[in-house]
Amino acid sequence: MTLEPYDPDRLDRMSLRVLDLCTRLRSLAQKSRQEQLPPLDLHDRKALEWLDKLEDWLYRAEAEMGRSAMKNLGQRHARQKQANRPE
Repeated sequence: MTLEPYDPDRLDRMSLRVLDLCTRLRSLAQKSRQEQLPPLDLHDRKALEWLDKLEDWLYRAEAEMGRSAMKNLGQRHARQKQANRPE
C-alpha cells in the first residue's frame, strides 16, 4: 500500500463523497417508504466489508492525526521556549 498525503481539502472531498453515498441510501429508504415497496433483495456482504474497512481506516487516520497534532504541539512549545530563552 502506498501512503497518500491528505490535506484538509482532500479529507473534505472524501467526506463529501461518503455523504453523497449516504444521501443516496437515504433516498432509497424514503422512496421505499413512500411507495410502500416490499423489501429489496440486495447483495450486501461486500458493501458491509467495505464499510468495516473504511471505519478501520478512519480509526487509524484519527490516531495518526492525534499523534501528528501532539508532535506539532511539542515542536511549537520547544520553539517558543527557545525564542523566550535569555541569551
